[in-house]
Amino acid sequence: MMTSCHQFGSMSGRRSFLFLLMDSPLSTPPPESVVPRALEMFNRRGSVIAVMIGGKGSADVLNAASGAPSSAPLTAPSDYGDKINSKPSTSMISGDFTSTASDPDGRDDGRVHVVDVSLLSEWRPPYPRLCAYHDVNSLGAAWSLGLCPSWLEMRPTGASQAQSPTDDDNGDGKQNDLLMSCSNFRNEIGCEPIRRVALSRQTKELVVDAAEVEGWQREHTAAEAGVLEDVSNVYLGGRLCAARQPKNVIEPQDLGGYYYRHCFAGRPHIEYFGMDDELGPIAVSIVKETDSREDSHSQVGERKRKSGGSTAAEKTAVSVSSMIYRVVIRISELKPIRLAIPEEMLSEPAETRSTRALMRELLELTCPRIPFSCLRPALQSHKIEEMLMKIDEQPMYTRYKIGVLLCMKEQSSEEQMYNNEFSTPAFEEFLDFLGSRVRLKGFDAYKGGLDTRGDTTGTHSVYVEYQAHDVMFHVSTLLPYTSNNRQQLSRKRHIGNDMVTVIFQEPGALPFSPLAVRSHFQHVFIIVRVNEACSENTTYSVAVSRSKDVPSFGPPLPPGATFTKCADFHDWLLTKIINAENAVHRSKKFATMAARTRREALRDLAENYVGPHANDGAARIASRLLGGSVKRKGDKGIHKKPAMASTRGALSWLVDVHDHSLNTRVSCVLGLSADAMVLLERPSGVCIFCTPTHSIIGWANTEMGLRLYYDHSDSMLLRCVTESGTDEELSQLLERLQSVTKGDEAKEVVLRRPSTAHPWGFHLHDEGVVTDVEMYQTAWKAGLRQGSRIVEVEGQNVATLSIEDLAVIVRERDCMRLLLLSPAPDGSPRRGCEDPNCPAVKGNEQMLTPDAFAKQPLTYSLHLPRDVPSSKS
Repeated sequence: MMTSCHQFGSMSGRRSFLFLLMDSPLSTPPPESVVPRALEMFNRRGSVIAVMIGGKGSADVLNAASGAPSSAPLTAPSDYGDKINSKPSTSMISGDFTSTASDPDGRDDGRVHVVDVSLLSEWRPPYPRLCAYHDVNSLGAAWSLGLCPSWLEMRPTGASQAQSPTDDDNGDGKQNDLLMSCSNFRNEIGCEPIRRVALSRQTKELVVDAAEVEGWQREHTAAEAGVLEDVSNVYLGGRLCAARQPKNVIEPQDLGGYYYRHCFAGRPHIEYFGMDDELGPIAVSIVKETDSREDSHSQVGERKRKSGGSTAAEKTAVSVSSMIYRVVIRISELKPIRLAIPEEMLSEPAETRSTRALMRELLELTCPRIPFSCLRPALQSHKIEEMLMKIDEQPMYTRYKIGVLLCMKEQSSEEQMYNNEFSTPAFEEFLDFLGSRVRLKGFDAYKGGLDTRGDTTGTHSVYVEYQAHDVMFHVSTLLPYTSNNRQQLSRKRHIGNDMVTVIFQEPGALPFSPLAVRSHFQHVFIIVRVNEACSENTTYSVAVSRSKDVPSFGPPLPPGATFTKCADFHDWLLTKIINAENAVHRSKKFATMAARTRREALRDLAENYVGPHANDGAARIASRLLGGSVKRKGDKGIHKKPAMASTRGALSWLVDVHDHSLNTRVSCVLGLSADAMVLLERPSGVCIFCTPTHSIIGWANTEMGLRLYYDHSDSMLLRCVTESGTDEELSQLLERLQSVTKGDEAKEVVLRRPSTAHPWGFHLHDEGVVTDVEMYQTAWKAGLRQGSRIVEVEGQNVATLSIEDLAVIVRERDCMRLLLLSPAPDGSPRRGCEDPNCPAVKGNEQMLTPDAFAKQPLTYSLHLPRDVPSSKS
């Protein structure tokens, strides 16, 4: 390894050093751009910096800069701790914001690659435990996750991309009788795996090939994640486990866009606008408000128990109020960042400082890359509020226009489908199932570009309102037909400009291919083939084809991809259609267009709605000339100790997570708010896991990492990435878990008995809950009590075991190691699902109606170590 050291003089007179570590032979010169780039990074930071440069070419550096997580397979989950932590006693990883390369066999080779500071490190939160983020998009934007529209290249998109000769993509090879594989498109035919990051009954035996990752589907709870902090004070319900939640969920758009409307509009607040040469137009909004919350009695009791029954702790836990600053940062093409900071984290109270000084410190805490010198106060105008709400809510869509084409027997081409002049009984049945027939003339709801005055686009159409979303279908046979025009432009001008198209195939139709369609806008095709039409046994087979630029979307197709004609299929199909168009809006082409619109709107604010620049004297000169601010006499500095219990938004940690679906580790950003915990994969920013905080029942800090238990003892294995080499991040995460969940740290108990004939002396529910303990028996002496919950038996997670498996383990052993959670303060077992007889424990994830729930059979307790379970109601 070659080391090059450069010495510089700093402004304070002290010497600073820049080290270049080159992982290459001494005879290999570094790239010409390495030293200038390193100098630029050094000048920006103004401190010691070490840069490791890989010796295998620029591709290594680029891959490391992208933050791509290592995908090396692990031999077993138990090896996880040895691979990612040199200190197995704590659940952390030492290192900066870097990725570690791994050998194909899963062993680390010790090479740490440089992360491009300008793209990642400068955009990571300087104080991730001080900033409480409002939503998933804000959390990802703060950590520079996801797509930056300015990096995109313009090229053919949609169905025309399939005919583009510039790409050598041959498709994914998936095809069936409904759909053919096509270049630049990805197909969904019902065999796609669902990515489940946690260890559960579903992931115990199933491991997905990493080559199939592109077509995976997310769990519905992860796909539904949006707002992390509830500011509406509305009870959202949902105290059951994830398996009992609705599967047909409309994947949220940027629901945090309503943050400004709910928390800023109509209230006294301040705005600063500006233009920066590097970042472009910037708009910052700040409002001060009182954050009040009330803790439940169980949380009060839990804190009393942990604090030794302190009366003061009880008084402060029942009603808590604090002042917070809510901030919205809008930077040109990047996604907005919405967050809150407690006032106690500031160096001085707001009453003793100017507005500019307050704004300066808040920016230093949230996004120090923004030069404060470029910002000026906004004019006082209600129009500014309206413009900002329009900018923030631009990505919100509630109206959709969807094309529907009829494909008859022996047809497959676009021209053949457009030239079907008349409908068929099977098609009419499908249209009536899809929505309602409406008379266009005089129609006063969403018209989807159709003529509602002169009948120039037909007399009728199909319309449906579903979960506050308006959907107008452009049906080919209901649009005007021109006998002497084979292209049928009067039909194609509507359907050809729709992002999502439904292809209805009758029996005998040829497989569809996007190659048959010429359009830059049609990005998703949903193929529906009818079986036994117009009968009591009518079923529909479904396949989906999307442009490779469009991210995957749910709900996933079930195995076999065939539905009966029922309300569940109606909901599934409409949800799939709405999610399809929302996914198209997240694709590269449409994200670029939306970013340009947002940039120009922010530019208009920065140029036309700002007041005069206030003169701050020496502070302003220092900010402009030195890139920093003058330290005023008497400043206390930034208060960096986070207040874990005083914020409802999501605090964040950089973690490595064991993905049990892929049997590998992935680098993620963990966000933990008062309402939910999420994991955002780096560098894509995709939410791969989400669970409400009420479902978290406990945790255990083991040699393999930190295990979090939720729902029915399903577990998540992760490690905190630390920069300081200490367990500070882990301690803060545990403190946050204690403040926002009802869980507790798991404790290990070892049971021993003289022989297998001697009883253990406790009764066990089929999900690990101890229902009864016989006094003075083995279990009682070891510390088991009624209401305790066993989460692991001999290193095996209870969520992966059936009641029969548990009986075999405990019957054949005379020494048994248990990991258990203590009862709640009221003596009840800790439950992530409020249904004590939840059928998901036995693998049944179907939604239950109230009548079916009342009729389900009671479960039984296990009296150990008898040969058969004994009933106990």
